[in-house]
Amino acid sequence: MELSAILNAIVPLFAIVAIGYGASAFRVFQGNTAQAVNDFVYWIALPALLFLAVAKADLSEGVPWQFVVVALVSIVVSYLVAMAGARGIFRRDTKVAFTLGLMAGYGNVAYMGVPLLLAALGPQAALPAAIGQLIHNMFNMVCYPAVHTLLDAKAPRRDGPGAMLSTDRKPGIGREIAKKVLLNPVFLSVVAGLAFSLSGLGLARPVHDTIDLLAGAAAPGALFAVGLTLRKAVSGMRDGSVGVAEVGFAVVVKTVGMPLLALFLVTVVFPMPPLWAAASVILAGMPNAATAYVLAQQARTYVQEAAAAVVVSTAVAVVTLSLWIGVVEP
Repeated sequence: MELSAILNAIVPLFAIVAIGYGASAFRVFQGNTAQAVNDFVYWIALPALLFLAVAKADLSEGVPWQFVVVALVSIVVSYLVAMAGARGIFRRDTKVAFTLGLMAGYGNVAYMGVPLLLAALGPQAALPAAIGQLIHNMFNMVCYPAVHTLLDAKAPRRDGPGAMLSTDRKPGIGREIAKKVLLNPVFLSVVAGLAFSLSGLGLARPVHDTIDLLAGAAAPGALFAVGLTLRKAVSGMRDGSVGVAEVGFAVVVKTVGMPLLALFLVTVVFPMPPLWAAASVILAGMPNAATAYVLAQQARTYVQEAAAAVVVSTAVAVVTLSLWIGVVEP
């Protein structure tokens, strides 16, 4: 696969981040603008995108179970490695460690992954691309908020002025986690899309086009919000308040460790058809998703580091993705 195809997928992402970065210098884009854009992406645009992806997915050809297992194992192991590094090397608390895991385990599987898979493997890769991005997105978008809620509940707290710190779970935590999962806009959009797909009904053209327009705003909205936050992240890296080493660690796990694990799994542990094996490795090698930043912003944890990781990993991926595609491309 030619380097130009990778650059064609990456350059527009950098351009939107750069526009957001430039806009952050103006007063009108300061204050709560990044949070407002982030909320729009999380509650409106991303659900629209996932609803359409699920509603239009063609599962009639079947999906190798090994493909699903490799995707999930790659994500979980990447989380665990990053969390172990955050706790053992960088001495971060569990909530920050879990967000570092998000940065190491959540790649740009939709906006970069899908077009790159089609360019590298041809139109026959459409189904692996659709199913792969759905697995990665669903795991991260549903599990991260739920686990973060649990970690919040277990965090030490004071019961009153001068009271001793308590690590008891907050009352109703089970109900709170269930609410985070079942009322998660991502979860609801996937359930709605699946129900619509199974019903065999078609979307009326105005309805489809409205949802499609909203879905199209997800990627540029998230990347623009990353750019708005990036100025603070760059300043933080200069003054030491943003962990450069932590960001670098997460980027290495994401762009090198995760695809290397996927390659081992599809070669040795879970052999599968070559097309699906190649898709597994390429999707695992995607740089950080802007949606990881969206989730970190929603959780108010490691926000600037997440923004920096998106930019750094995307730059690194120009080289690493070329290598991974060269390894697995038929």
